[in-house]
Amino acid sequence: MSTPSNAVFRLAKRISESIAFYPILIAAFYAILAVTMLAFETTSMASSLQPHLPSGLTDPDNARDILSTLITSIVSLTVFSFSMVMVVLNGAAARLTPRVLPGLISDTRNRVILGIYLGSVLYYLLLISTINKNQPTDIPSVGVLLALLTGILNLAMFVVFIRSVSQSIQVDWVLSQLYSGAYANLEKRKQRLAAGKTMPDDTNWWCLPASRPGYLRAVNERRLGELLSKRNLLAVVQVEPGFFLVEGHPLIRFSEPLSDEDRAVAVDCFDFQNNEFASANVSYGMRQIAEIAVKAISPAINDPGTAMRAINLIGVLLQRIGGVPPFDVGCFDHGQPRLFSPQLAMQRMLETVIAPIRVYASHDPLVMITLLQCMKNALHDSPSAEQVQAIHDEIRALRDQADAKVENWRDRHAVNDAIEGLLKLDGRKHPCVQLLPIDCKEPTAC
Repeated sequence: MSTPSNAVFRLAKRISESIAFYPILIAAFYAILAVTMLAFETTSMASSLQPHLPSGLTDPDNARDILSTLITSIVSLTVFSFSMVMVVLNGAAARLTPRVLPGLISDTRNRVILGIYLGSVLYYLLLISTINKNQPTDIPSVGVLLALLTGILNLAMFVVFIRSVSQSIQVDWVLSQLYSGAYANLEKRKQRLAAGKTMPDDTNWWCLPASRPGYLRAVNERRLGELLSKRNLLAVVQVEPGFFLVEGHPLIRFSEPLSDEDRAVAVDCFDFQNNEFASANVSYGMRQIAEIAVKAISPAINDPGTAMRAINLIGVLLQRIGGVPPFDVGCFDHGQPRLFSPQLAMQRMLETVIAPIRVYASHDPLVMITLLQCMKNALHDSPSAEQVQAIHDEIRALRDQADAKVENWRDRHAVNDAIEGLLKLDGRKHPCVQLLPIDCKEPTAC
């Protein structure tokens, strides 16, 4: 049975990413506001304010008409807004990749605006239910005035919503959001690794298998850290982000065996889910960017410009990964990590991110040249020896792919120009790769 802390941890993860999270919170706030305003109307201060309000707000019929008009209008805006969200999600899945849908659904702006719509309607309904034309002195005049102000706010929010939706259907905006999320996650990982710890050798450690299938989403580090600190243990997660676990697969190793009670606590700290958010791991963001690039290359979309922009963003992230060890740390105890988790090494990352683009874009010399430039960017900064070797292997794969698919002599010259730029690198960054052979039967000038 799940412990309360882990149950709350998993529930908070899912609720915070749900499209209904902010609407429910904001609607509850508006309900409290309506009750507060109705209570305020019974005070002497409200009675003293009524003579100074417009006469239309103190008449029962006018107040009811105002609230009825606001309810009808905001309900129409809400229906239209929800319809627009569905259209955007449908278009994103068709033109980009289904993996970006969780990020678009959890967009804070759209959820807040929808929450303001629903909360306003709830506020108006609560007010209109208290209006009795037989008791004109009990009209919530101040509340109706506030309703008018919230109606103006809703109109402003509608303009913001249209701008937000228009951004959401732009591929450049989606790519920028994915890049920003992946970049921020990588910088946080660098800060955690600043202590300079190395991955411990867990070969002979006690192993705890997975109790259910799925993708490892998150770890309740607070609860697991309490267990590790209490038992003075170290732990190493056995799978990388995006690895699909089956029941019985090695999940985590501990420096000492656990009791049955501690074993149940440790298993309960892991959360499994299928959604991938770019801000959760840099590899998730890069993979989604790569999928957008592959989709853009397809004949149905035929947008190599988008693919080239996506490749450039991947190149920046690969360059920032240079020198970063392929693991992460957590469960800090007095500044020292007790939990270690592997991350995708450069070779696996290139296989996951670059290889699909290389295969699908092998016929497009511009995209192949951009990929070669991406590899050159990845060699900047201070990559480790293993990372340099992985990048060199990918450069040779790109060269061989271009040699097999790029046939026009002019395009082969352009690819060779990109390769020559790589050959100018000095030292250990210099790749061992040859230029493409050019057919000697090039067309001669008239």
